[in-house]
Amino acid sequence: MNYIELAAHTLDYQQKAPIGFLWVVKTFVYLLGTGEMVLRLFPVLCGIAAILLFIPVAKYFLRPVAAITAVVILALAPPLVFHSVEIKQYSTELFATVLILYIYMHYKDRLAWRSLLVWGISGAAILWFSYSSIFILAGIATGISCKNLYKRDWKLFFRQLVPFLLWLAGFVLNYLLFTHKHAESKWAAEWFDFYHYFMPLPPVNMEELRWYPAALYHLIEYPLGLTWKLFTGNSVLLKALLNTPWLPLIGLFYGIWLYIKDKRYALILLFPFVFVFLASGLKLYPLNERFWVFICPLLILFIVKGIDQIASFFKSDKVSLLFFILLIAAPVYNCVQTMIHPDEFIIHKRSFQKEALTYVNTHFKRGDLVYVYWNDLPGYRFYKHTYPYNFTALEGGDYRKVSTSYPNYIAHLQKDLRSFEGKKRIWVIYNHLILTDIGDEIDQPAWYYLKNINPTDRLMSHLSTLGKQENVYTSFDVKVTLITLKP
Repeated sequence: MNYIELAAHTLDYQQKAPIGFLWVVKTFVYLLGTGEMVLRLFPVLCGIAAILLFIPVAKYFLRPVAAITAVVILALAPPLVFHSVEIKQYSTELFATVLILYIYMHYKDRLAWRSLLVWGISGAAILWFSYSSIFILAGIATGISCKNLYKRDWKLFFRQLVPFLLWLAGFVLNYLLFTHKHAESKWAAEWFDFYHYFMPLPPVNMEELRWYPAALYHLIEYPLGLTWKLFTGNSVLLKALLNTPWLPLIGLFYGIWLYIKDKRYALILLFPFVFVFLASGLKLYPLNERFWVFICPLLILFIVKGIDQIASFFKSDKVSLLFFILLIAAPVYNCVQTMIHPDEFIIHKRSFQKEALTYVNTHFKRGDLVYVYWNDLPGYRFYKHTYPYNFTALEGGDYRKVSTSYPNYIAHLQKDLRSFEGKKRIWVIYNHLILTDIGDEIDQPAWYYLKNINPTDRLMSHLSTLGKQENVYTSFDVKVTLITLKP
């Protein structure tokens, strides 16, 4: 797509990203080509910029030692590192939050019209690069306005409405021009709802009540990276005692209380969460893993603030320092583990499509046929334009929606299998983890998704009638099976 098409059309596979993010990535592609490093460049730059800019932000909200700890957490949390090297907008959203806080520091007390306009235009521009920045901007605007109303400082209230109204205008304009086509996607909302990504508001049963502590624990684990598994046995009690991230949890709640007690920054730091929770309760914003990334700077400020205050209770500097060391021990440990075992780095978010295709390309012989099953086509279609493979694969058809039963599905599949005739070896590449397509109804059609039976296992069982099978490559998500056909 060109720049205009990126603005006017939806992306393939129902992907969504802010128009500013897309245009920057498109510019890098235009200037530097379509290599993977080029596609990852803008997220990497945003990830690095977020760390550098978080240094003055952390110093503004925290004491020096605490500020260093906060920056270390942001820099080393493995999930945040991961999202800074993938071509998605989450790293940009993280940087947007830090940038908004940085701009707030410099303009919150400036009342000159020029400063107010710069503050307003800057916030409005950020919205074109980050969907989630609306929560941070709305939180700051609401917090400051409430404070001005409480003090009955009407001059300050109306003057600071200038940047806030510019933010609102920027959001409305961006929504009407671009974002509305994403917001109207019902499939994503239904998918997130099915997998309980939305906060129950209000909770009506025990299962929904359990959502809250579970979400809190997973938040500390991902994306903050502040957990580790000290105990791997079967004892539930020992797991609860040793594996629960007590220190970050205590720091989080105590830090929130300290900011509320201090009052100076309570509203502007807490109101973004109010809007996030409200949006999630209305099923407008999912809350799980990557969707928390943008608000991590605020969470880190709360946690470190709480730990800093707890550490100050001890008169010994060495004991106080121990609390900060314990807090950063988890991300440091997890980073070391990642360097020792790089293949396990955030493995549940990764795909080994490139590795699978490289394996096939290395062992491919003249006369072989490579068959890519329908559920692994997106990766293949990208990489075949990126790397000069020795083969052009046969792209499998998706016959689920035109079939009425599994035997009928196999009958339709014969359209693909007829291409196997005259070949000696067939490389079958398929994804044994992602079993649906974007936009599919969940677990439909029912005859294809039998309980406890992987559809790709059924496929390979059928293909075993064609010849000898050998699983030559197996990864977290992609498998390659070599079939030597019967004479």
